[in-house]
Amino acid sequence: MDKRVQRPVPVKSSRLGFALVLPMLLFVGGLASGAWWLSEAQVLRQTVSEGRTVADMVENIGRWASQYGGVHVRTVGSSAKIPGNFLTRSVYATSGADNQVLQGSKVDAAVAERDALERVEAYHWKNPALIQREVADVISASGSKARYRLTARTVLNKNNAPDAFESEALDAVQAAANARPDAPGAQEYWRVSGNRLLYARSVVAQPSCLRCHDQPDSAPEFIRTNAQFNGGGGYGYVAGKPAGLISVSVPLVTNANLVQNLPHEVWAAAGLALIGALWMLVLAFRRR
Repeated sequence: MDKRVQRPVPVKSSRLGFALVLPMLLFVGGLASGAWWLSEAQVLRQTVSEGRTVADMVENIGRWASQYGGVHVRTVGSSAKIPGNFLTRSVYATSGADNQVLQGSKVDAAVAERDALERVEAYHWKNPALIQREVADVISASGSKARYRLTARTVLNKNNAPDAFESEALDAVQAAANARPDAPGAQEYWRVSGNRLLYARSVVAQPSCLRCHDQPDSAPEFIRTNAQFNGGGGYGYVAGKPAGLISVSVPLVTNANLVQNLPHEVWAAAGLALIGALWMLVLAFRRR
């Protein structure tokens, strides 16, 4: 009887290599992809938080100014530089003698009148919204990468009219408010545009806002007579109701920026992990 011994057929090394490399590649690729997406989500969450922080600052500036009904900026002397935009201006003589000279009830030399004019004090009233806007101008001039401004569907100043994103945000926060009218807090909306995050939060009108934004007839004369504030709207505010938006723009840090700015320790750790993965592959091939 012919007995033949069947020898096992050797498995090709290429198949073994593929069977070892593919799971390792899947593991490393999945880990790297998960880390990348996680970092993107964390960066986006952090940037949204920065947008909220800027909006908080703007609201707090408004609250601070509102508790005083606005702020008066003092200048001394009739030739003093006008402190930007203001809504009302009141001028006072600093003494009874100066008042008599300036009122004409006291006859005096022209020199005394000039001296009295250099001592007069003027108080320029700025309402909370104007203060918030001027702070925004200071931040922009400082070179800060964060920006903010206030806007609404209708505005007193045409320069504050909403842009495309702000119009989109006004519709979104209004829809959210209509869907949940009893929801506490302001409504917010944001989206990414290029390398920046655009964030918007609804603004609730305070009682101090009504001094300028209630009805045209009750607005300060400066607003009613100044063409700059003839924007075709900006009235009809109701205290406690949404009136407009705080619009914020902050830079969005991308993963490419993060990779470029990673500390050396992170690169060293990544290198050690890669060396460990290659070492495991070599050991696996040797055991085969």
